[in-house]
Amino acid sequence: MSRLASKPIVLSGSIKANVKDNVILVKGPKGELSIKILEGVEVKVEETNLWVNRKTDSDKPFQGLVWSLINNAVLGVEKGFSKKLEVHGKGWRSTVKGDSINLQVGFSHPVDYKLPKGVTATQENPGSFVLHSFDKALLGQTVANIKRIRPVEPYKLKGIRVEGQHLRQKVRKTAGV
Repeated sequence: MSRLASKPIVLSGSIKANVKDNVILVKGPKGELSIKILEGVEVKVEETNLWVNRKTDSDKPFQGLVWSLINNAVLGVEKGFSKKLEVHGKGWRSTVKGDSINLQVGFSHPVDYKLPKGVTATQENPGSFVLHSFDKALLGQTVANIKRIRPVEPYKLKGIRVEGQHLRQKVRKTAGV
């Protein structure tokens, strides 16, 4: 059983939550998100607390899942999420232009990646940029799509990666023994 799901999700003064037809709508200063409530789970809103309860003991996993999704939505609309991406490779760089990212990562042409609605980017230096969003799932999918453009290769560790990502470098082949 999820022990976190037995605790309430605390809503600050700037966040409003409404439950209607098995969907919870969370509004805050950064935006608004809606989360579908799974069967077997009920959500109650009491002033500044939000409780997630299960109907039967067989719904324990769903209680934890719904609690986590709602908690991420509350954190997202209040503070937002961000991920820093790094471009590693000689002469490789990135440029943020409005709602698109121009990546020069060793292809014969630059790659333009258009950011989805709800995700913004800021440039730190030519080798890194930061993505911001209030929707954690959308941010994670966007990061995965950008990393797929030029995945990190295992021998020289060149490619696009998330800051702090643990990578293991393969040893090259040696002369025959």
